[in-house]
Amino acid sequence: MRLNILISTHNNKVANIPSLFLPYREDVSYIISYQYDNEESLALIPKEFKRDDVMFLPMQGLGLCKNRNNALIHADGDIALIADDDVKYTNEYLDKVIEVFENNPATDVALFKIKTRDDEPPMKRYPLTGGRYKVVKGYYPSSIEMAVRVSSVKGKVFFDERFGLGSEYLNSGEEEVFIKDCMKNSLRLDFFPYYIVEHSYQSTGKNLYQPKSLRSRGAVSSYLHGLSAYLRMIKFSILTVLRGRSNIFAMLKHTIWGVAYERRTRKNR
Repeated sequence: MRLNILISTHNNKVANIPSLFLPYREDVSYIISYQYDNEESLALIPKEFKRDDVMFLPMQGLGLCKNRNNALIHADGDIALIADDDVKYTNEYLDKVIEVFENNPATDVALFKIKTRDDEPPMKRYPLTGGRYKVVKGYYPSSIEMAVRVSSVKGKVFFDERFGLGSEYLNSGEEEVFIKDCMKNSLRLDFFPYYIVEHSYQSTGKNLYQPKSLRSRGAVSSYLHGLSAYLRMIKFSILTVLRGRSNIFAMLKHTIWGVAYERRTRKNR
């Protein structure tokens, strides 16, 4: 089986990409979607990109989901592994991804684990055992934990470009929406308790109550739960205020705005 590593990057972060590359192997290739602001940024392209196993896709614009979709459109392997520009792989990790798809032909989307440094806490609380993915409170898959069977996903499911870093109003939530769309398309999602990527631990707790984060919370709730998102966001806002983490006016203003925005801008998906 052939594995594509789909790397999204932008502006000067493109200089980080060569550190992701492993020695050439016939069953692995890299698809790099590069967003840039101006033509001068193209001068930053590393010489290491001149490899037979690298496809480089420059595009002007902004938005992580647009970037991911651009890479996914060009996927030509059997498996596509979602990547960022600040992760690390080993051949053992890639072998495990390929092995999982070879041994589980019914799996359309595989969810794995992120390995943090030995002196850092675990990235998140993962299920203790593998199996069919279920929505469990407290466990939310990240993009870089996902690998997809290209024939199952390509042309059917994409990342919702209203969400994610670089979008106009919502700075997160794209993973939950992508997972929901996979389920709506009757794809099989399975969790496998294996590390397949390394990334430093980053706490986002301090950013959870910023306006864009609260809008994202409301928008995701709307996409997942429909009209009940209004009541859910009222409850969430009240509980958050009781814990002393924000004020009720800001919480309601931004979360309810997110619900209304998602409903207003939703297309047939």
